[in-house]
Amino acid sequence: MLLVLSTAALAQPGTPDKRGPPGRRIVVRADEAATLHLLRVAPGVVTTVVFNDDIVPSSVDTKALAPLFAQVKVYPGVMVLRPSVSLPESARPLVTARFVGEDAPRQVAFMLVTDPKEVDTVVEVSRHALSAEALAEELTLLRGRSAAAEAGFATLRAQCAQTGLGGAVLTGALVPHPMSVKWLFTGLVDPGLEVVGSPVVYSQLSARVVAFTLKNAPDMPPWMPGMARLARVGQGGAPGRVILEAPVRMLEARLAPGTSVQAVVEWNMPEGSEPGSRYVLEVQNEQGDRTVRWEGLSL
Repeated sequence: MLLVLSTAALAQPGTPDKRGPPGRRIVVRADEAATLHLLRVAPGVVTTVVFNDDIVPSSVDTKALAPLFAQVKVYPGVMVLRPSVSLPESARPLVTARFVGEDAPRQVAFMLVTDPKEVDTVVEVSRHALSAEALAEELTLLRGRSAAAEAGFATLRAQCAQTGLGGAVLTGALVPHPMSVKWLFTGLVDPGLEVVGSPVVYSQLSARVVAFTLKNAPDMPPWMPGMARLARVGQGGAPGRVILEAPVRMLEARLAPGTSVQAVVEWNMPEGSEPGSRYVLEVQNEQGDRTVRWEGLSL
């Protein structure tokens, strides 16, 4: 064991010094048995993999690695690899080592890659083994968590089934306080966009919702919803600093060319907002280069 590790520590003649940090550690758990772990190797450099639990040497297919490796040695607690060439990206070798015994995880799998920047010279594989009894206990816990999650989903499904004003009351979205409705002008839009009809502002307590229908020109790219920014108008009518941001929400994932969708922006006015203040609301796409803008809003 000591002889093998000391060999791994020696730099190979003529090989650039691009080794990764020594003693990289991989923890293999029962619920991650199917995970592929990257193992970074390089021609002429020895990579030593040390296992905290013994593996079955014959479980490693050394013949499949022979065309690409000058050295492949597998022992119960150690695997030594030294590539002779750079590994092809189109067909990266896979190495599977099976642990001794029946505990989970039964095996660990590696994907071998040639990394021009880093090489794993020493890797410690720590098997977090679980017996059949321990797995049964974990399964019982998972079933309990699943039942609790399902109960939560049932509540959410019941809420989603409520529509209309009655549904808004039952879900708590509508509270017994006055709500005002105000219609806006169509706004300033970038080329290729059109606000269809009159946008609406719903106000209740500190909550604000702006709803509008946006149309995308047939010759324009899809419009992906981004963020909306609210700024208070400063002295002289110039927009001041942005006081809040809120996501633009649509039922569709994107506004396709030649189509229109309903969109909403919802936020709560900050505490201390001065009555009579004027605001600028700018609705942006995901890239921030196609916007709709309303100026001089009284919220």
